[in-house]
Amino acid sequence: KKSGSRLHDRIFWSHDANMDGIPQFAPIEAEVEGHQLTLLISGADRLSALLALIDEATESLRLFFYVFADDETGHRVREALIAAAVRGVRVSLFVDGFGTANCADSVYQPLIDAGVSFARFLPRWGRRYLLRNHQKIIVADGARAIVGGSNIEAAYFADDPDGKSWHDLYLWVEGPSVRRLARYCDSLGRWIANGSGSFKGLTRLLQRYSDHKGTLRWLHNGPFRRMSPLTHSIRRDLDKAKRADLIQAYFSPNWGMLRKLGRVVRKGGELRIITAARSDNSTTIAAARHCYRRLLRNGVEIAEYQPQMLHMKLIVVDNFVYIGSANFDMRSLYINAEIMLRIEDAAFADAVRGLVDAHIPHCEIITRETHKARTNWFMRARWLFGYFLVSSLDFTVTRGLNLRRE
Repeated sequence: KKSGSRLHDRIFWSHDANMDGIPQFAPIEAEVEGHQLTLLISGADRLSALLALIDEATESLRLFFYVFADDETGHRVREALIAAAVRGVRVSLFVDGFGTANCADSVYQPLIDAGVSFARFLPRWGRRYLLRNHQKIIVADGARAIVGGSNIEAAYFADDPDGKSWHDLYLWVEGPSVRRLARYCDSLGRWIANGSGSFKGLTRLLQRYSDHKGTLRWLHNGPFRRMSPLTHSIRRDLDKAKRADLIQAYFSPNWGMLRKLGRVVRKGGELRIITAARSDNSTTIAAARHCYRRLLRNGVEIAEYQPQMLHMKLIVVDNFVYIGSANFDMRSLYINAEIMLRIEDAAFADAVRGLVDAHIPHCEIITRETHKARTNWFMRARWLFGYFLVSSLDFTVTRGLNLRRE
């Protein structure tokens, strides 16, 4: 890279190779308004890039994760962070209290002992109890960053042929906008570490660090009284869309958003949505299938990704690309603390749309006929119940209920 990063020397260039039946997708590179972007899809590429970012840091590391597991990958990342702290890098790590509820404090004590600043995002009971910090962010030296959907857990970085690993992506970003992301991380970190920060203070923070202009825009969601900057931007772009493509792990938007998606096609545009056929929470699949009928009736193309559990959060609308942590569901669009980077660049959008094209051969295409064939009153009731659970309850609850797979 022109910036001197050794990313290219560290990641595993998988290209079109096939690993035990799991499709491998090549990284996508772009230069957009002084920013070097690398979109990483395979698990090996993502883990190598994450470790490279930590190992090459010389001054500071800021990390936010929903899940930071006590497993082999978690230990590997933990040791890399400890090594960074020992060599003098200022390291701060923040995890979500609900996402890491099964991890005892002892899992993170070695980090604290090494001088890492650590805290859990854990709002108290009441309305704030519903809130999650679902962001996945790594910022090194205020100059390089990774955003995306992968948590720190082995299944997110494995390309296993048994279909039990997560198919996801990371976006490596180098450029001037990373400094603004670093300032946001510092502000959010102080709010979390405070432990008694006000609800309004959090939403003001998320609003302040959401960009309203520019080719690259950091956009945040949270528990706003009105529509968040992220949701407002997505809705505005869909209103003007001539072509849109979504790859979404969890797809259960409200009816207003479903109408907006259908309107893209009714106005003469094109819309494709790839959702999950596999998940550790099959209730979310039922919720997505509850939405299909309305979309198919409007001419939306729908496909379900088969080889792995899908965890990707990707939106391409005309010349705009959204990449980050937000699912296309009510929790991510209206409640959770989320981050997405909106990139306006026709060439990059075309390249990412090519990635969507490359997924189609690995999907089951859902048509009105095939959807009707597997639908009866009992299945519709199950899907409706799943939609209600996902839209009204927390994922930790729905995962426990987990509707049996059809």
